[in-house]
Amino acid sequence: MLLKRSVSNIQILLLCGTLLFSGCFKKQSGNEETDPEATKAPAQTEKPAATGKAPTATTTPAETAAPSKVNVNVYLEISNGMKGFIPPPAAGKEATTFQNNLNKLISEVEDGRYVASKAFYLAKEDAQSRPVLDSVSYNTMKSYIVSGIKDDVRGTPLPAMLKAALQKSIDQEAVSIIISDFIHGPDPRDQGQFISLDSDIRSSLREAEHQGLAIAILANSSPFYGTYHPAVKKPELRRTLNGEEIPYYIWVIGKQEEVQVVTNKVLRNLPAQQAYFGFEYKSIPHSALLKEKQFYPSGNIYCSSRNADPCTSVNLQPEKKEPVEFTIGLDLSGLPMSMQSIDYLKKNLKVSSTGSRPSIVSVTAADESIKATPDLAKYSHFVRVRVPELTANYGTISVQLPQVTPTWIKAWSTDNDNNPAAAPKKTYQLTKIIDGVQALYRDQSDFIFNATIQFNKAD
Repeated sequence: MLLKRSVSNIQILLLCGTLLFSGCFKKQSGNEETDPEATKAPAQTEKPAATGKAPTATTTPAETAAPSKVNVNVYLEISNGMKGFIPPPAAGKEATTFQNNLNKLISEVEDGRYVASKAFYLAKEDAQSRPVLDSVSYNTMKSYIVSGIKDDVRGTPLPAMLKAALQKSIDQEAVSIIISDFIHGPDPRDQGQFISLDSDIRSSLREAEHQGLAIAILANSSPFYGTYHPAVKKPELRRTLNGEEIPYYIWVIGKQEEVQVVTNKVLRNLPAQQAYFGFEYKSIPHSALLKEKQFYPSGNIYCSSRNADPCTSVNLQPEKKEPVEFTIGLDLSGLPMSMQSIDYLKKNLKVSSTGSRPSIVSVTAADESIKATPDLAKYSHFVRVRVPELTANYGTISVQLPQVTPTWIKAWSTDNDNNPAAAPKKTYQLTKIIDGVQALYRDQSDFIFNATIQFNKAD
């Protein structure tokens, strides 16, 4: 019995050794993707590989999965300038857009399944012009939203409010949701703050840069009833409005993946005006699609490795009369929704290359038939690329989404907000506020993502 057991143990050891040397114990991950750093063309000082082929791509894990729940702090500014969004209720009087949207927002924070812990704060200032964040219950904040602001509260200087809210959320490890008209009201004794607004915004949010946090800015407008307090006080110190559209903003600040839980799962129905800062994806699932009939390539192209999935390295040889065309599948489902829209991608996607001169033929989104195809269901978007010629024996082709400033920001900005009836949906020096935010991410990559396919010139 002992002899049999020893023989059996020897057999097991021999089998394990065979498996080990044959690579059967190599751990694979279906989420591994090409590392953008590994796809860079070799420096000119480096010698090509002996085979003349492009270096094999390495892989890195995909982006960190979004958490299922997040901690949230909601900050609602209740200065006098906000009262017009929340007029006193009356029979037969409809709620404003602001009231409807904010009521849904705080309800989702309070009762939704994507929020772990939550806290509600009313933002105002004290007699010394210092920001105050009053911790209140959900019902108290709801009462302010549906019944109106009755307190007499001066507007808190914008940078001071942002700094206080952000620091509290960092201390509590929570995502900040800040709701305000974002009209800067500096101390009357320090009008120079208008000139330094951009740098003051950057300073107030410096911890976002130091902590590696991202910022989503959502802009909407709402009918406004009552006294409007413009930043520019000439010719009128204040004006009485009766339903004119005034902008308000929701800023979401936190870790990128947590901000996306808030925007995608908590806020959900986002306005058309969206801007994202500090968002960057080191890894986007992608592949050259060379076998699927819906995206069959043209010209001389094939995957460098017959069984590669995903295929991130191809052999190709465009001919003068037959350029190469092929499709790159992308999974952009982890991006903010506005960045996934076809109009946005058609306008902003770029293709660059070392060693070839490609162009984008088309950009499409997955339809129901594609979603039902197992090999394609993993991709949300498809970019058709045309390669008419090569300028090197090997190189890279990269589909890129640049960091861009949305055009609506300039359209919603003004240097004179004194008469909103004549120029609705304008916020004083909004572009300068955004300049301060962008300065936080000056060292960020120029691209939200790079999806790179390596190529070798076909023999």
